[in-house]
Amino acid sequence: MLEKVEQTIHNAKNGVRYSMNNFVIATGTYYPPLLQKAEAVAKKIGTVYVDMGDTACKVPVASSYIEKAVQMDRVGKKRKRAIC
Repeated sequence: MLEKVEQTIHNAKNGVRYSMNNFVIATGTYYPPLLQKAEAVAKKIGTVYVDMGDTACKVPVASSYIEKAVQMDRVGKKRKRAIC
């Protein structure tokens, strides 16, 4: 799936681009065996542009997000609870 994201992310629709970017981040931060592959894909896709309309929402840059998780030693560690 990471290879498919790498090939098609910039040609996909807005919502799909956003979801693909989040998939790369989630794979790199929560599944250690695919960390290296996710980092490579994140660097290759670079910044993903999504039209969010007139909101202040921003799309996270996958490579910096994964790098930050590695630096804080949080790769593979899931949150203990979800707050809704």
